Amino acid sequence: MRKKSLLFFLGGVFLTLTYAQEPKDVLFTIDNSPVYISEFKKVYLKNIDLVKDDSQKNVDEYLDLFINYKLKLKEAKKLGLDKKESYLKELDGYRKQLAKGYLTDTKTSDALIKEAYDRSLERIHASHILITVKPNALEKDTIAAYEKIIEARNKIINGDSFDAVAKAYSQDPSAIKNGGDLGWFSAFRMVYPFEDAAFKTKVGEVSEPFRTQFGYHIVKVNGREKKREEVTVAHIMVAINGNRTAEEAKSRVQEINQQLQQGISFASLAKQYSDDPSTAINGGKIRRFGQGALNSEKFEKTAFSLTEKNEISEPIQTKYGWHIIQLIEKHPPKTFEEQKEELTKKVKRDSRSKLVTASFINSLKEKYAINRNEEAVSYFKKIVPDTFLTTEWNIPEDKNLEKQFFRIKEKGFSYMDFAKFLQNNQGRVAGYQDVSVFLEEMYDRFESSSLLEYYENHLEEDNPDFASVIGEYRDGLLLFDLMESKIWNVSKTDSVGLKKFYEIQKDKYTQNETYKVVKASSSKPEVITKVEKLLKAQKSIEEIKKEINKDDIVLVIFSEEEFIKGEDTFPKDLSPEKGKIMITEGESFVTLIMIKEILPSRIKTFEEIKGEVINDFQENVEELWLNQLRTKYSVKVNKKILKRAKKELSI
Repeated sequence: MRKKSLLFFLGGVFLTLTYAQEPKDVLFTIDNSPVYISEFKKVYLKNIDLVKDDSQKNVDEYLDLFINYKLKLKEAKKLGLDKKESYLKELDGYRKQLAKGYLTDTKTSDALIKEAYDRSLERIHASHILITVKPNALEKDTIAAYEKIIEARNKIINGDSFDAVAKAYSQDPSAIKNGGDLGWFSAFRMVYPFEDAAFKTKVGEVSEPFRTQFGYHIVKVNGREKKREEVTVAHIMVAINGNRTAEEAKSRVQEINQQLQQGISFASLAKQYSDDPSTAINGGKIRRFGQGALNSEKFEKTAFSLTEKNEISEPIQTKYGWHIIQLIEKHPPKTFEEQKEELTKKVKRDSRSKLVTASFINSLKEKYAINRNEEAVSYFKKIVPDTFLTTEWNIPEDKNLEKQFFRIKEKGFSYMDFAKFLQNNQGRVAGYQDVSVFLEEMYDRFESSSLLEYYENHLEEDNPDFASVIGEYRDGLLLFDLMESKIWNVSKTDSVGLKKFYEIQKDKYTQNETYKVVKASSSKPEVITKVEKLLKAQKSIEEIKKEINKDDIVLVIFSEEEFIKGEDTFPKDLSPEKGKIMITEGESFVTLIMIKEILPSRIKTFEEIKGEVINDFQENVEELWLNQLRTKYSVKVNKKILKRAKKELSI
């Protein structure tokens, strides 16, 4: 198992790396195809610190795995897997997805992410006035809208109330009722130009007019404040599920709450009784969160209502069950580094992304020395009629269309290319009233799309990092296809062989002796002593509960569990004898364990252990297959170079 896990761990690093080499640096060959020492050393050194098992740092073992990896690549190409349509299609899809990360202006993006973080620490209360105008409106309509917003702003500056002017002027339908009041908001709640204007306007002041996709706005900032802190809490959860009714859950949480009131530590009770396994192991602690972060408003409201450290709530019920919550700490909002990944995703989805794209396009224009072709713009404004917006346009016959529109290195674009682009985009004219506005936008689109397409198609030449990553994926995808066909699918297609493999070595799939036990826990040692006497007197659990947990005071809590001999959870001093009782003392509890039943060791059935059998079967098939590959292909290791490698890799 160890060898296979190491092989797959190294799968991501045994991927195509190319370096300038000298013939004397050949570490080994596969059918006379050389593999160089520098590639092996780089792979080894890149990952050596990640390998915890010292035996896996052995150069000979590492080399053996590396040779196996290269043999698999050789076989995959021999089988023509790199020519498969499905492989080429998936590789192309990945390339397009990966390229997106390189078609951006990182500097501008980083600045916007940091700006978004700074703004997320605050919230703003603002009002606005909107005069609507479409993005592609006629010039006269745009001017009219701008003049109207200026008129409204002047009234406010000269003393009229914002509320009254908003009701009179604003074309936001809600303004007649709320006077333009938008309430409180923070980063990402509004379109970016609006957010930007609001955050740049001082409290009590009215912004200059600005435009968004909806029209012209002015915004007045009524208030500004820091956002609330975040909290860390712990909880004890009693789930309502198929094994416990709502009433049983309520009764259970009340028992636990009484234990808390008797002074038992919250963490101990959470570890012992909480039905949330992901937090119980840490005493019920939940990772810190802010307002609006959870799926339960009631849980969140209760958590934020706690004010003193270690303060504990009364039991509350949510859709998940019952909870008792303890406040551990209140925090300031997350740091920039903690938020960066999430903010990066939001910026990509937000209108801010247009600023990043525009900046990147400008960098490409500079890189490829592309300037605006005013002569071409003028030409198309003459030959494209106003009817372009309403009727199908046919490209005229004109020698001027042979002229060069612009050139990106060796690739030239002609007037005809742009004419065809216009024709193909004629379906976008809806909403445009001025053909010259449409032409200007199409010029920018054509120039931008051409630059992006050229840069993307030549990424491997321009960006070594991209070339390395796509090379790694290319080989990784090839190996996946190979392993799937040769190894992983074998267990699906050869069910007879799989069951035969199980029968031959089923003795290794043994479950040790199992003990069914009753556990009783209490904070009071004398209570556990009494429970022990009652159990020895053959009293039932229910009888013991009635005798000890009187007057709604829970002094002992019972549960039934199974322990498997040899596993980590098996109590160290438990004597394997039916009826045997052992008592252990923990941080706040005394726990009694009594063995009710002993199940003898047995061989697990095929169905029980099928997953493990499949894994072992695949390992066996892979080992036999690799032996065949080493026979099929001639592998020759240069002993002298290997000796040098060992010396240089000595750590």
